[in-house]
Amino acid sequence: MYLAIVRDREGTRFVLRHSFQNREGGWESRDVIDLGKDPEEFINYIDDRVFLISQDVLDAIWEKGIEYEYEELEEIFWPFVDPEIRQTIEDFGGIRGRGHKRTRSLDKDELKKMQRGIHYFDRRRLLFLKFLHMNIEPLMDEPFPFLNRLLDKSRDEIEQDFEFMEMDLRPWEMKNYIYSIFGLPDRFSGRLTRFIPEAQDEETMDKFFLEELCRLNCDNSYIDIGARPSKAHGLHPYLRRYLFQYFDFIFKSKVFRGIGGGQFRPKAPSNESEDDFLKAMDLTREDFEKMDEREFISFFRKKALKMHPDTGGDHKKFIRLKEAFEFLIVKKKWS
Repeated sequence: MYLAIVRDREGTRFVLRHSFQNREGGWESRDVIDLGKDPEEFINYIDDRVFLISQDVLDAIWEKGIEYEYEELEEIFWPFVDPEIRQTIEDFGGIRGRGHKRTRSLDKDELKKMQRGIHYFDRRRLLFLKFLHMNIEPLMDEPFPFLNRLLDKSRDEIEQDFEFMEMDLRPWEMKNYIYSIFGLPDRFSGRLTRFIPEAQDEETMDKFFLEELCRLNCDNSYIDIGARPSKAHGLHPYLRRYLFQYFDFIFKSKVFRGIGGGQFRPKAPSNESEDDFLKAMDLTREDFEKMDEREFISFFRKKALKMHPDTGGDHKKFIRLKEAFEFLIVKKKWS
Protein backbone atom coordinates (compact mmCIF):
# COMPACT_ATOMS: atom_id res chain seq x y z
CA MET A 1 0.00 0.00 0.00
CA TYR A 2 1.04 3.60 -0.45
CA LEU A 3 -0.09 7.17 0.06
CA ALA A 4 -1.13 9.20 -2.97
CA ILE A 5 -1.46 12.97 -3.27
CA VAL A 6 -4.58 13.99 -5.20
CA ARG A 7 -5.00 17.57 -6.46
CA ASP A 8 -8.31 18.78 -7.83
CA ARG A 9 -10.60 21.80 -7.68
CA GLU A 10 -11.47 21.07 -4.08
CA GLY A 11 -7.83 21.28 -3.04
CA THR A 12 -5.19 18.76 -2.02
CA ARG A 13 -6.13 15.53 -0.31
CA PHE A 14 -4.54 12.17 0.42
CA VAL A 15 -5.71 8.72 -0.64
CA LEU A 16 -4.50 5.34 0.58
CA ARG A 17 -3.96 3.13 -2.49
CA HIS A 18 -2.91 -0.41 -3.24
CA SER A 19 -0.97 -1.85 -6.19
CA PHE A 20 -2.11 -5.22 -7.53
CA GLN A 21 -1.34 -7.54 -10.42
CA ASN A 22 -3.95 -7.98 -13.14
CA ARG A 23 -4.57 -11.24 -15.01
CA GLU A 24 -1.99 -10.35 -17.65
CA GLY A 25 0.69 -9.83 -15.00
CA GLY A 26 0.75 -6.02 -15.25
CA TRP A 27 0.57 -3.78 -12.21
CA GLU A 28 -2.39 -1.49 -11.57
CA SER A 29 -3.68 0.44 -8.54
CA ARG A 30 -6.95 0.99 -6.72
CA ASP A 31 -8.17 3.37 -4.03
CA VAL A 32 -8.58 1.91 -0.54
CA ILE A 33 -9.81 4.93 1.46
CA ASP A 34 -9.91 8.70 1.02
CA LEU A 35 -7.96 10.27 3.91
CA GLY A 36 -9.01 13.83 3.15
CA LYS A 37 -6.79 16.85 3.64
CA ASP A 38 -5.12 15.64 6.84
CA PRO A 39 -4.28 11.93 7.32
CA GLU A 40 -3.52 12.68 10.99
CA GLU A 41 -7.28 12.57 11.55
CA PHE A 42 -6.97 8.80 11.08
CA ILE A 43 -4.34 8.48 13.83
CA ASN A 44 -5.45 7.76 17.40
CA TYR A 45 -2.98 8.67 20.18
CA ILE A 46 -2.91 6.42 23.25
CA ASP A 47 -0.16 8.25 25.13
CA ASP A 48 3.04 10.13 24.28
CA ARG A 49 4.69 6.97 22.89
CA VAL A 50 1.85 5.00 21.34
CA PHE A 51 -0.42 5.66 18.37
CA LEU A 52 -2.88 3.47 16.49
CA ILE A 53 -4.27 3.66 12.99
CA SER A 54 -8.01 4.33 12.91
CA GLN A 55 -10.33 1.34 12.67
CA ASP A 56 -11.94 3.00 9.62
CA VAL A 57 -8.70 2.46 7.72
CA LEU A 58 -8.37 -1.14 8.88
CA ASP A 59 -11.99 -1.87 7.90
CA ALA A 60 -11.47 -0.37 4.43
CA ILE A 61 -8.42 -2.58 3.90
CA TRP A 62 -10.31 -5.64 5.09
CA GLU A 63 -13.24 -4.92 2.75
CA LYS A 64 -10.84 -4.85 -0.20
CA GLY A 65 -9.37 -8.21 0.85
CA ILE A 66 -5.83 -6.82 1.02
CA GLU A 67 -3.15 -8.68 2.96
CA TYR A 68 -0.82 -6.35 4.85
CA GLU A 69 1.48 -5.98 7.85
CA TYR A 70 0.45 -3.44 10.46
CA GLU A 71 4.02 -2.09 10.63
CA GLU A 72 3.76 -1.22 6.93
CA LEU A 73 0.69 0.88 7.70
CA GLU A 74 2.51 2.64 10.55
CA GLU A 75 5.31 3.58 8.14
CA ILE A 76 2.80 5.11 5.71
CA PHE A 77 1.22 7.29 8.40
CA TRP A 78 4.51 8.08 10.15
CA PRO A 79 5.08 11.53 8.48
CA PHE A 80 1.70 12.70 9.84
CA VAL A 81 2.25 11.69 13.44
CA ASP A 82 2.48 14.61 15.87
CA PRO A 83 6.16 15.79 15.74
CA GLU A 84 6.62 15.67 19.54
CA ILE A 85 5.29 12.13 19.74
CA ARG A 86 7.36 11.13 16.71
CA GLN A 87 10.50 12.47 18.38
CA THR A 88 9.71 10.63 21.60
CA ILE A 89 9.24 7.36 19.73
CA GLU A 90 12.52 7.87 17.83
CA ASP A 91 14.34 8.65 21.08
CA PHE A 92 13.19 5.28 22.40
CA GLY A 93 14.37 3.53 19.24
CA GLY A 94 10.90 2.97 17.87
CA ILE A 95 9.12 2.33 14.60
CA ARG A 96 11.38 3.48 11.77
CA GLY A 97 12.75 0.65 9.72
CA ARG A 98 10.26 -1.93 10.99
CA GLY A 99 8.04 -3.85 8.63
CA HIS A 100 10.72 -4.68 6.07
CA LYS A 101 11.22 -8.39 5.60
CA ARG A 102 14.74 -9.68 5.45
CA THR A 103 15.59 -11.52 2.27
CA ARG A 104 18.65 -13.46 1.22
CA SER A 105 21.39 -11.60 -0.60
CA LEU A 106 21.20 -11.88 -4.39
CA ASP A 107 24.22 -12.03 -6.65
CA LYS A 108 24.81 -9.55 -9.46
CA ASP A 109 23.36 -11.74 -12.22
CA GLU A 110 20.17 -12.39 -10.24
CA LEU A 111 19.72 -8.69 -9.56
CA LYS A 112 20.29 -7.81 -13.22
CA LYS A 113 17.65 -10.31 -14.29
CA MET A 114 15.13 -8.95 -11.77
CA GLN A 115 15.81 -5.31 -12.68
CA ARG A 116 15.96 -5.50 -16.47
CA GLY A 117 12.39 -4.19 -16.81
CA ILE A 118 12.99 -1.02 -14.76
CA HIS A 119 12.37 2.05 -16.89
CA TYR A 120 15.46 4.19 -17.53
CA PHE A 121 13.72 7.31 -16.18
CA ASP A 122 12.93 5.57 -12.88
CA ARG A 123 16.47 4.28 -12.69
CA ARG A 124 17.96 7.73 -13.28
CA ARG A 125 15.73 9.31 -10.65
CA LEU A 126 16.49 6.77 -7.93
CA LEU A 127 20.23 6.80 -8.66
CA PHE A 128 20.37 10.56 -8.25
CA LEU A 129 18.25 10.51 -5.08
CA LYS A 130 20.52 7.84 -3.62
CA PHE A 131 23.89 9.36 -4.50
CA LEU A 132 23.02 13.06 -5.13
CA HIS A 133 25.50 12.91 -7.99
CA MET A 134 24.99 14.33 -11.49
CA ASN A 135 27.18 11.88 -13.39
CA ILE A 136 24.83 8.91 -13.11
CA GLU A 137 25.10 7.44 -16.63
CA PRO A 138 28.06 5.16 -15.71
CA LEU A 139 25.84 3.67 -12.99
CA MET A 140 22.80 2.98 -15.18
CA ASP A 141 23.64 -0.68 -15.87
CA GLU A 142 24.68 -1.50 -12.31
CA PRO A 143 22.22 -3.79 -10.46
CA PHE A 144 22.11 -2.07 -7.07
CA PRO A 145 19.92 -3.82 -4.44
CA PHE A 146 18.12 -0.55 -3.56
CA LEU A 147 16.67 -0.45 -7.09
CA ASN A 148 14.41 -3.35 -6.09
CA ARG A 149 12.07 -0.82 -4.45
CA LEU A 150 10.90 -0.06 -8.01
CA LEU A 151 9.75 -3.65 -8.60
CA ASP A 152 6.22 -5.03 -8.28
CA LYS A 153 4.54 -1.63 -8.16
CA SER A 154 2.04 0.14 -10.37
CA ARG A 155 3.16 3.22 -12.29
CA ASP A 156 1.04 5.32 -9.95
CA GLU A 157 2.71 3.93 -6.81
CA ILE A 158 6.16 4.55 -8.31
CA GLU A 159 5.27 8.16 -9.15
CA GLN A 160 3.74 8.85 -5.74
CA ASP A 161 6.85 7.37 -4.13
CA PHE A 162 9.10 9.66 -6.17
CA GLU A 163 6.99 12.73 -5.39
CA PHE A 164 7.49 12.17 -1.67
CA MET A 165 11.22 11.45 -2.06
CA GLU A 166 11.71 14.61 -4.13
CA MET A 167 10.32 16.71 -1.29
CA ASP A 168 13.58 16.12 0.59
CA LEU A 169 15.68 17.80 -2.10
CA ARG A 170 17.02 21.30 -1.45
CA PRO A 171 16.54 23.92 -4.21
CA TRP A 172 20.08 23.53 -5.58
CA GLU A 173 19.73 19.72 -5.45
CA MET A 174 16.40 19.85 -7.30
CA LYS A 175 18.01 21.89 -10.06
CA ASN A 176 20.75 19.31 -10.56
CA TYR A 177 18.17 16.51 -10.22
CA ILE A 178 15.99 17.70 -13.10
CA TYR A 179 19.03 18.44 -15.24
CA SER A 180 20.35 14.90 -14.66
CA ILE A 181 17.21 12.75 -14.84
CA PHE A 182 16.25 14.14 -18.24
CA GLY A 183 19.69 13.22 -19.58
CA LEU A 184 20.72 16.81 -20.28
CA PRO A 185 24.43 16.26 -19.47
CA ASP A 186 24.57 13.82 -22.42
CA ARG A 187 23.12 16.49 -24.71
CA PHE A 188 26.14 18.66 -23.89
CA SER A 189 28.69 15.83 -24.14
CA GLY A 190 32.20 16.91 -25.02
CA ARG A 191 31.92 20.07 -22.95
CA LEU A 192 33.85 20.46 -19.73
CA THR A 193 30.77 22.25 -18.39
CA ARG A 194 28.28 19.47 -19.16
CA PHE A 195 27.55 18.95 -15.44
CA ILE A 196 27.00 22.65 -14.76
CA PRO A 197 23.42 23.67 -15.69
CA GLU A 198 24.17 27.37 -15.18
CA ALA A 199 26.86 27.24 -17.87
CA GLN A 200 24.55 26.08 -20.67
CA ASP A 201 22.71 28.18 -23.22
CA GLU A 202 19.17 28.54 -21.87
CA GLU A 203 17.32 28.19 -25.18
CA THR A 204 19.29 25.09 -26.14
CA MET A 205 18.76 23.55 -22.71
CA ASP A 206 15.02 24.34 -22.85
CA LYS A 207 14.80 22.64 -26.26
CA PHE A 208 16.53 19.47 -25.04
CA PHE A 209 14.40 19.34 -21.89
CA LEU A 210 11.12 19.66 -23.80
CA GLU A 211 12.17 17.01 -26.32
CA GLU A 212 12.84 14.51 -23.55
CA LEU A 213 9.66 15.46 -21.70
CA CYS A 214 7.54 14.89 -24.82
CA ARG A 215 9.32 11.60 -25.52
CA LEU A 216 8.41 10.32 -22.06
CA ASN A 217 4.83 11.50 -22.43
CA CYS A 218 4.48 9.33 -25.56
CA ASP A 219 6.36 6.35 -24.10
CA ASN A 220 3.89 3.51 -23.51
CA SER A 221 6.42 1.67 -21.37
CA TYR A 222 6.38 4.67 -19.00
CA ILE A 223 2.75 5.86 -19.14
CA ASP A 224 1.58 2.25 -19.07
CA ILE A 225 -1.57 0.48 -17.93
CA GLY A 226 -0.58 1.07 -14.31
CA ALA A 227 -0.82 4.86 -14.69
CA ARG A 228 -3.87 6.59 -13.27
CA PRO A 229 -6.17 7.88 -16.04
CA SER A 230 -5.85 11.59 -16.72
CA LYS A 231 -8.67 13.79 -17.99
CA ALA A 232 -6.19 16.54 -18.80
CA HIS A 233 -5.10 16.95 -22.41
CA GLY A 234 -1.44 17.09 -23.30
CA LEU A 235 1.20 16.39 -20.67
CA HIS A 236 0.39 13.69 -18.11
CA PRO A 237 0.23 14.89 -14.47
CA TYR A 238 3.17 12.62 -13.62
CA LEU A 239 5.36 14.82 -15.83
CA ARG A 240 3.60 18.12 -15.36
CA ARG A 241 5.31 18.79 -12.04
CA TYR A 242 8.72 18.68 -13.75
CA LEU A 243 7.58 21.18 -16.36
CA PHE A 244 6.40 23.53 -13.62
CA GLN A 245 9.61 23.10 -11.62
CA TYR A 246 11.79 23.69 -14.66
CA PHE A 247 10.22 26.84 -16.08
CA ASP A 248 8.55 28.46 -13.07
CA PHE A 249 10.92 27.78 -10.23
CA ILE A 250 14.12 25.76 -10.35
CA PHE A 251 15.83 27.23 -13.40
CA LYS A 252 14.96 30.74 -12.28
CA SER A 253 16.49 30.07 -8.87
CA LYS A 254 19.15 32.35 -7.45
CA VAL A 255 20.25 29.91 -4.76
CA PHE A 256 22.57 27.06 -5.75
CA ARG A 257 25.82 25.31 -5.03
CA GLY A 258 28.78 26.67 -6.85
CA ILE A 259 31.44 24.71 -8.74
CA GLY A 260 33.18 22.42 -6.29
CA GLY A 261 30.13 22.22 -4.03
CA GLY A 262 30.52 25.55 -2.21
CA GLN A 263 27.32 27.24 -1.08
CA PHE A 264 26.40 30.77 -1.98
CA ARG A 265 24.75 32.56 0.92
CA PRO A 266 21.43 34.01 -0.28
CA LYS A 267 21.07 37.73 -0.55
CA ALA A 268 17.70 39.40 -0.48
CA PRO A 269 16.97 41.91 -3.24
CA SER A 270 17.85 45.45 -2.21
CA ASN A 271 14.20 46.35 -1.69
CA GLU A 272 13.38 43.29 0.43
CA SER A 273 14.30 42.19 3.94
CA GLU A 274 14.24 38.90 5.75
CA ASP A 275 11.02 40.04 7.42
CA ASP A 276 9.43 40.31 3.96
CA PHE A 277 10.18 36.64 3.31
CA LEU A 278 8.91 35.60 6.74
CA LYS A 279 5.69 37.49 6.03
CA ALA A 280 5.33 35.66 2.69
CA MET A 281 5.35 32.39 4.63
CA ASP A 282 3.04 33.68 7.40
CA LEU A 283 5.80 33.15 9.96
CA THR A 284 6.86 35.30 12.88
CA ARG A 285 10.57 35.64 13.50
CA GLU A 286 10.13 33.93 16.86
CA ASP A 287 8.42 30.88 15.31
CA PHE A 288 11.06 30.69 12.55
CA GLU A 289 13.93 30.75 15.02
CA LYS A 290 12.32 28.00 17.12
CA MET A 291 12.15 25.65 14.11
CA ASP A 292 15.03 23.38 13.20
CA GLU A 293 15.72 22.67 9.52
CA ARG A 294 13.49 19.59 9.37
CA GLU A 295 10.56 21.38 11.01
CA PHE A 296 10.90 24.33 8.65
CA ILE A 297 10.89 22.06 5.58
CA SER A 298 7.83 20.23 6.93
CA PHE A 299 6.08 23.58 7.47
CA PHE A 300 6.89 24.62 3.90
CA ARG A 301 5.65 21.34 2.41
CA LYS A 302 2.24 21.61 4.05
CA LYS A 303 1.87 25.22 2.97
CA ALA A 304 3.01 24.46 -0.60
CA LEU A 305 0.44 21.66 -0.91
CA LYS A 306 -2.36 24.07 0.00
CA MET A 307 -1.12 26.89 -2.26
CA HIS A 308 -0.14 24.86 -5.34
CA PRO A 309 -1.72 26.24 -8.58
CA ASP A 310 -2.91 22.73 -9.51
CA THR A 311 -5.25 22.88 -6.52
CA GLY A 312 -6.60 26.35 -7.26
CA GLY A 313 -3.87 28.34 -5.55
CA ASP A 314 -2.64 31.66 -6.87
CA HIS A 315 0.34 31.19 -9.20
CA LYS A 316 2.16 34.37 -8.13
CA LYS A 317 1.68 33.69 -4.42
CA PHE A 318 3.03 30.16 -4.89
CA ILE A 319 6.14 31.44 -6.66
CA ARG A 320 6.55 33.98 -3.87
CA LEU A 321 6.32 31.18 -1.31
CA LYS A 322 9.05 29.27 -3.17
CA GLU A 323 11.28 32.35 -3.27
CA ALA A 324 10.85 32.87 0.46
CA PHE A 325 11.65 29.22 1.14
CA GLU A 326 14.78 29.38 -1.04
CA PHE A 327 16.10 32.31 0.94
CA LEU A 328 15.13 31.12 4.41
CA ILE A 329 16.17 27.46 4.09
CA VAL A 330 19.75 28.39 3.28
CA LYS A 331 19.76 30.87 6.17
CA LYS A 332 18.49 28.04 8.37
CA LYS A 333 21.34 25.80 7.23
CA TRP A 334 23.90 28.52 8.01
CA SER A 335 22.50 29.35 11.43
